[in-house]
Amino acid sequence: MANIITRRWFMKAGVQATLGLGLASLTNIPPFLKRALAEGNIGLSGKKLLFIFLRGGNDGVNNLIPIMDPSYRGTQDPVSHVYANRNVLGIPKHPLGDSYYTNTGGPGTCPGLDPANPGAAIPLCNGFAALHPAMSDLVPLYNARQLALIHRVAYRSQSRSHFDSQVYWEKAADGTTNNRYISNGVWYRTIVESGWNRSHALAGVSIQSNLPASLRGTEPMTNLSSINRYNLLGVYSPAGATNTDRTKLLNAIDTADLQPHPAKDNRDLAYGLGLAFRDTLDIFQDPSFNTNEFYDLDGTTHLFPINTGSDQRGLGNGAYSFFQSVKSCAQVLANTDAIITGTEIGGFDNHTVQVTLGSPHLGAHANLLRRLGWAYYALWRFFSNPAYNIQGRNLWNNVVLVTMSEFGRTSAENASMGTDHGEASVMYVGGGNINGAVYGCDTNPNGILGGPNWTPGTGAKDGALYSADRNVGYLKRTIDYRSVIGELIRDHLGATSGQLGRIIPAYANESVEHLQGGGMVGTTPVLGELGLVG
Repeated sequence: MANIITRRWFMKAGVQATLGLGLASLTNIPPFLKRALAEGNIGLSGKKLLFIFLRGGNDGVNNLIPIMDPSYRGTQDPVSHVYANRNVLGIPKHPLGDSYYTNTGGPGTCPGLDPANPGAAIPLCNGFAALHPAMSDLVPLYNARQLALIHRVAYRSQSRSHFDSQVYWEKAADGTTNNRYISNGVWYRTIVESGWNRSHALAGVSIQSNLPASLRGTEPMTNLSSINRYNLLGVYSPAGATNTDRTKLLNAIDTADLQPHPAKDNRDLAYGLGLAFRDTLDIFQDPSFNTNEFYDLDGTTHLFPINTGSDQRGLGNGAYSFFQSVKSCAQVLANTDAIITGTEIGGFDNHTVQVTLGSPHLGAHANLLRRLGWAYYALWRFFSNPAYNIQGRNLWNNVVLVTMSEFGRTSAENASMGTDHGEASVMYVGGGNINGAVYGCDTNPNGILGGPNWTPGTGAKDGALYSADRNVGYLKRTIDYRSVIGELIRDHLGATSGQLGRIIPAYANESVEHLQGGGMVGTTPVLGELGLVG
């Protein structure tokens, strides 16, 4: 399978890495390896990242809802009672009306889902925004101030092509001529810039059907449809140390590695790297990687519903493969040297029947949001439990979760109970050291924008929701997604500013792109970094 690490490649890479270490004072070392030896803490600090790509274009307006914006649903006709903008799709307010959303206490003060009104938007306690009721599982994490909900995220020269826009996001590019053509993926560049992949068998791992563009490059990264298929030679079963075939194979490898060889510099280090590779492969054969004995605080609800027996949350069999991938990502991140893992969830291209007629909190889009909400909650509980990793530690402060999606949807619903390709959408960033709050969806004044973060409309097709189009409604960006992932790469994973400029090339052109400090990009003001990492 392409882009799967093999032992031969690893030993070659290991020798190359050891030669680089042994000859660091010479001038013929590859430039990136010289930099990696001297710069940054990526991989060394124990900080890690897990990404989930929401493929299809997530309707951010129905995720992080500007519930106090009259133009969200639009003016209601007094006779027909039809709302002008989101009549079918609009999530209603709680029966208590506006007063239910006026709390401005922020995270830690939010009530969560009202069981008596399960279809009502959930207040986020900033006096303006609300959460889709299907994402109620996020409320405890938000109230713990460890979840950043970020609205109005996009990039320059927005493309509404799925293919183009997904590639831009995954390569930290945009639609402009200067930034469009970037050859390797952003997570790939993060890992290779550090040199971590030269001395560790697993550095970046995706659990999905194909290696995503974010991890693609000239050096191999690992893509697995399932960690249960990551078998040394594809012949022995995960039966632990007593398995005869397993023991024979590993002993044969050890015997081959111990054959007499001329004494040369770095042989011992290269051999050590080979053992590390073998042992990492063997980790996946350990029965613990096949277990699903990970539970919520009640001790009975499985964190990862991968079959009917573990689906106490009632998410349905359509969710099982996604949660199998999420579980695998979590286990790899917790129990190996991998720095970055990730997966994807599709189905967000909801041009038709996005909701159940008469129950907008239900339907295709709501099902996806419910899975995403529980995935974040489950990962929080998994990484926080010392019993769930081989280190026996609470790892939550060392992990960041982040979502990506190629674009948002139109602010106005279409005639088919759906939405069409739009511009800005939302990102979810979670972690023990994340400054949890709502970003970009409030009416607080902002000097960079020359007005509020979100300008409410009048109930017509106006205000922020229609800031880039007054017909179907394109939500204009105020936050560049690269400012979000750039801050995570530098302040969480440990890249230097110099490394960040190579990982995300636009960061090296601050006077034009303003990814760090904010400013005018063409005719559009952007906020720059948000201070997400505590």
